[in-house]
Amino acid sequence: MKKHLLFLLCFILLISTSCRDHNDENIESKNQINFQLIGKGNFMATYATPQNTVITNSTQWNNFLNQIDGPNNHPSSGFTETNIDFNQFMVILVVDEVYPNGGHSVDIMTIDENPQNIEVDVEKLLQGDVTTVVTQPYHIVKIPKIAKPVLFN
Repeated sequence: MKKHLLFLLCFILLISTSCRDHNDENIESKNQINFQLIGKGNFMATYATPQNTVITNSTQWNNFLNQIDGPNNHPSSGFTETNIDFNQFMVILVVDEVYPNGGHSVDIMTIDENPQNIEVDVEKLLQGDVTTVVTQPYHIVKIPKIAKPVLFN
């Protein structure tokens, strides 16, 4: 009986060590990517299609800017930059849905690169009825150009 119990204990120890080593490998293979803010806030008066998108060229970027900028409203004028070098960078664009009130926020928390892809962690941090103004939260950043698929969480 003691031999069986000892064997079972050794088996459990072996399995738990193997699982722990596998999890440690996953943690070590993730590299956090530093991103630079282009714009964050709420669109008002002109809105964009809700999306989690990667923009990799100037045509896509200009189409987006044309969508949000109207004759009397230019939200892109508040961006840190609009002239992106797409040979070196790509843009991560998160646009939430349109809300009938203010107090909403969408936030890119982290961007991690692993061997298979890039993972973007997005969170809605604020939700509330702060104002009666129709708003659409957005967060736009740029990262170095990396030829991997991007997943949004």
